[in-house]
Amino acid sequence: MKEVFDLVIRKARIIDGTGNPYFRADLGISGSKIKAIEPSLAGAAAERTLSAEGLVLCPGFIDTHSHDDGYVLAEPNCPMKVLQGVTTVVLGNCGYSLAPMPAQRDNFIAKVSILMGGGALPEALKRIRTFADYLAEIEAARPGINLVPLVGHATVRIAVLGWENSQPEPDQIEEMKTLVVEAMEAGAVGLSTGLIYVPAHFARTEEIMELAKVAGRYHGLYTTHLRNESDRQLEAIEEALAIGRAAGTPVHIAHHKIAGKDNWGGSSRTLELMARARAQGLEVTCDQYPYPAGSTHLAAALPPSFAAGGPDVYAEKLKKPEVRKEVAAIIESGGGEEWENLIKGAGFDNLLLSFSQNHPEYLGKSLAQVAQEEGRDPFEVFFDLVAEEKTNIGMVIFMMSDEDINRIMKSPLTMIGSDGIPGLPGTKIHPRMTGTFPRVLGRYVREEGVLSLEEAVRKMTSLPAQTFRLKNKGLVKEGFDADLVLFDPETVLDQGTFQEPHQPPIGIHHVLVNGRLAVEEGRVSGAGSGRVLRRGPARGTQEAGG
Repeated sequence: MKEVFDLVIRKARIIDGTGNPYFRADLGISGSKIKAIEPSLAGAAAERTLSAEGLVLCPGFIDTHSHDDGYVLAEPNCPMKVLQGVTTVVLGNCGYSLAPMPAQRDNFIAKVSILMGGGALPEALKRIRTFADYLAEIEAARPGINLVPLVGHATVRIAVLGWENSQPEPDQIEEMKTLVVEAMEAGAVGLSTGLIYVPAHFARTEEIMELAKVAGRYHGLYTTHLRNESDRQLEAIEEALAIGRAAGTPVHIAHHKIAGKDNWGGSSRTLELMARARAQGLEVTCDQYPYPAGSTHLAAALPPSFAAGGPDVYAEKLKKPEVRKEVAAIIESGGGEEWENLIKGAGFDNLLLSFSQNHPEYLGKSLAQVAQEEGRDPFEVFFDLVAEEKTNIGMVIFMMSDEDINRIMKSPLTMIGSDGIPGLPGTKIHPRMTGTFPRVLGRYVREEGVLSLEEAVRKMTSLPAQTFRLKNKGLVKEGFDADLVLFDPETVLDQGTFQEPHQPPIGIHHVLVNGRLAVEEGRVSGAGSGRVLRRGPARGTQEAGG
């Protein structure tokens, strides 16, 4: 009896994710799987047929560095991702996952909400205590894309030690390890850190090693926002490599960049260090977003020792003129503790306000511009905003060079991650949330020739699937999950800008998630066919991908 496919895609130019040159074929889908790839399926019966003439068909894109932890609960269809062709995202990055939920849940949610959708965070968070609770909630939301969870070191530390600048006692280390065990048992694929942020910055290397060893026992990986991405980056990478070696885990370096003009060109040294470690037997990879600017909350520019105790504490301190004078002197001199001095590295001219709870009139303006318009010192503007809004105000920071962006992108170890922060309409969020993947295809492939189309697709599909152990993802291959993108290579491009970021890309025609159309002719269909991709119980692979 002739097989009846649910969907046949005809006359596709297939780039399969391996990095190999394209080939032309028809593709048949049944249920959630790719069932046939043949030169022609003209005689096959199908419930529906889709013409891919003039389009490229490739695996769905995997966003290796997202902050969609709350976004997927607030907007389960995840339109800002799926319209880019993203079918899978990695959650829990930079040390912040939404579980295990600390006892002071309301304070915790308020303080980390900037990383996960701001004021759009839903009521479902009130039901979460354990990591298993969180996975159950995002699964029940019927997500439009696949979700790969990491457990965040900062979240675990806050649950045990709070936001203080303190070191754990042996029993507290054991308590943190127990929380990581629960997360790994629930299905986390690894441990993440964000070591420029308070309170994770206060953790010594040995603390992180102990927690990473737990992930290692479950065949998980260690992902890190390095302790420094500018003047002391080589040391920070060496720390990450030492953690991976001690823990027996692969090491994945998040949003690799060379920050600060004085450091530009340094990517040749950082990439050489990673390649040498890999040659010595340590699995090292990195990801990158294709923009010259980063983004985080404005308070991240405070010296970490000053920010100890969390937002309520430092906001109160900043009411005192003598404290402001002391902090400004530390920032200007670059002295004191070892930390990433964002203001000294970028300058007030290059810090653009991206969202604000109380001052929408400042959005899209630099701190220097606001200070000039109001006849005030830039430090006073900075201190006033942080004291008033705490973590409810964000910035975009211009601090990278095109030379380093291109060199990092070309490295065979580099994949693509958006590092996108969800934002409400009217904000000036970083446009990477809406444009990362089409930007690579349009600007860096078609316009500038930094990558071939086949290599760009590999970096977005099979390389991240291999790195994060995603079974049956990342390739156009019979038996694999039908996570697919059809795009026009001649028109695909991001549209969002730093002044108008909430613009969907062009050139992405159709997106399938587990065999169902999530985007049709550039419009979100709301199929709700995504899955939580838990770490498999024995091999470190993904149960849901199989």
